[in-house]
Amino acid sequence: MTRVVDLDGPGLDWREVVMPASSGPVRLVRLHAAGEASVSLVRFPAGWSRPDTGHYPCAEEFVVLDGLISVGGTGFPAGTYAYLPPSTPRTASVAGPGGCLAVAWFSGPPAWKDGLPDGPAPRVVHGPVAEALRVEDDVIRARGSASGVPEPRGLVSGGEVEVLSLTARTWTYGSGVPDLPGPLLTRFWPTA
Repeated sequence: MTRVVDLDGPGLDWREVVMPASSGPVRLVRLHAAGEASVSLVRFPAGWSRPDTGHYPCAEEFVVLDGLISVGGTGFPAGTYAYLPPSTPRTASVAGPGGCLAVAWFSGPPAWKDGLPDGPAPRVVHGPVAEALRVEDDVIRARGSASGVPEPRGLVSGGEVEVLSLTARTWTYGSGVPDLPGPLLTRFWPTA
C-alpha cells in the first residue's frame, strides 16, 4: 500500500518543536521514520533564527518548497536542494521574511551539538534541484539512496520507496509509486 500526502493539504498532523539554540519553535509533520533516519515537513516561521554555532552528527538533506532559509550566510530559496554532510558547521541560521517550508531528511537523530565540530568542514552540496542532483528521465536519485533505486513507476521489491513531486507538492511512501508529474526526488528505504 502506498501512502500519499498532499504537502499543502488540510489535516496534516502539525506539531510545534523547539530546535535547540533557536529563537522559537518550528512546526513539523513527521512523514516517515525508519531506524534512526527520518523525513519531515518543516515550517519555519518568519523571524525564526538560530544565531549560535553548532552541528549535527548526522547528515541532513532538504528541499525548500516555499520561502527562504539561510545557513552560515548561504541562502536556500524555493526550489533548492541541499546536502549537509555529518558535522557540517551551522552558523547564523535564519528564515526569510515569509518563513520557509521544506522537506528535510536526517540520516540519524538530529541531536544538536554546540560549537564547531573537530576537523575540517565537509563540503556542502546545494543548488537548484535539477542541477544539484543527478536527473534521469525526470527521476532524481537522492544522494543517500541505496544502489538500484527503482524506476519511477511500478513496484518495489525488498523495500519501500519515497517520492517527492515538486510539481504536485506531494510526498508518497510505499511499495507502489503513483503516477506523479516530475521531477521526482526518490529515496529507497530497505526493509528488514
